Amino acid sequence: MYSQGNNTFVFSILDFIINNVKSLLLSNNTDNYYSLENINAENVIKNLNSKKQIISINQNYHHDANEYISIGAWVPLNNSLILQQLKGEEQKNAIKTLLNQGFHEYYFAMNNFEDTESTKLTEELLKSAEETNLKIIIILRPPSEGNSDTSYDWKDWIKYFNVLEKKYPKSFEGFTIDDFNWISTKVDTKFKNNINFMKYSKLIKALEDKDKDVKFYPTIYFEGRKTDIVDTKYDDFTDGFIVVSGCYYNVSILNKELTIFREIFEKSIRYVIYPTITYNYSQQGYNPPTDQLIQATLSIASNSADGLIIFLDTDKPAIQEYLANQDNKAYLGKISKMKELQINDEKMTTANLKKLLNLPDAQQHVNCQKWSNRFNKAYDEWKDLPQQEKENDKWKKEILQIIKIDR
Repeated sequence: MYSQGNNTFVFSILDFIINNVKSLLLSNNTDNYYSLENINAENVIKNLNSKKQIISINQNYHHDANEYISIGAWVPLNNSLILQQLKGEEQKNAIKTLLNQGFHEYYFAMNNFEDTESTKLTEELLKSAEETNLKIIIILRPPSEGNSDTSYDWKDWIKYFNVLEKKYPKSFEGFTIDDFNWISTKVDTKFKNNINFMKYSKLIKALEDKDKDVKFYPTIYFEGRKTDIVDTKYDDFTDGFIVVSGCYYNVSILNKELTIFREIFEKSIRYVIYPTITYNYSQQGYNPPTDQLIQATLSIASNSADGLIIFLDTDKPAIQEYLANQDNKAYLGKISKMKELQINDEKMTTANLKKLLNLPDAQQHVNCQKWSNRFNKAYDEWKDLPQQEKENDKWKKEILQIIKIDR
């Protein structure tokens, strides 16, 4: 549970070191990958019931840093902006508020297309948004997040989306499936990896019937499993990707991660920004993300990704400041400086941990260091390729093998 009263937190290097040491003590697993898997976008503060907010960017591949970035919201913490729960003029006014703040897309979750109350609320929202420039994207929950009422009838989901697109061509953008290449921590499913369930449930067969104007943006993790399968089996049916980091407190290699994923998928990349803390990070003793971390992430991702995704807290001052100053050179210089400070702090933290823990290979006990090593290696190998080889897709297999874990 995190405090919503004060949005400014002092996150000193010593605090960060202590929190990471706590993380080690709380974990019984020596493999950091498994510790990392429990820090995901599903495990939010318990009383939020897995509701999320995403600011997303709808850009074509090869985003130029000087290009305008459009922004969307996914179920803000601010109740007055949770669009699908509002009605009539209140809903229309909330849409105007979002648009005036700079948002252009809105994400919210549906559980079952056969739930008449849910479909009614969805159509009311789409109808209201049809009169505006707001785009609506529906989130489908994977087995790691779903419950007994969640529908995984992909074929009929696609039929439903095709109908929505024809009925509301201006407002209905498409859908995402959350945690697409992540694991399930549930004990009541035989599929540890969500992507294995996608194969079992014949998602590809259903996607073959998707109208081209219904956009599909799977949510995938840098640290996810079977990313090569996402590329080889599902890429033909996608229109871009929402990319998430399970290591959002570590931004030192974020630019490299985004570069590698953009090169692999060759489609638009929307990146999730966390202005708040996930449940598992709070359980490990972490503080909420500092303004410096948020600003550093915004600085990197706004230049390296095709879009940004803000998780839950749209009202966070650091986020509102970004929305109001995207074209302000002084502000952009400020967050660039925050990026440099954040990366330096992360380097000092790693060095101090080695001394404090007095271990020969202490970085293996720091969450995400293992993945940093993998992506550093993948990036270096890609960077050193001759241009002619970069234009040949054969290199992707080798790079994906470096960042691949098949357990």
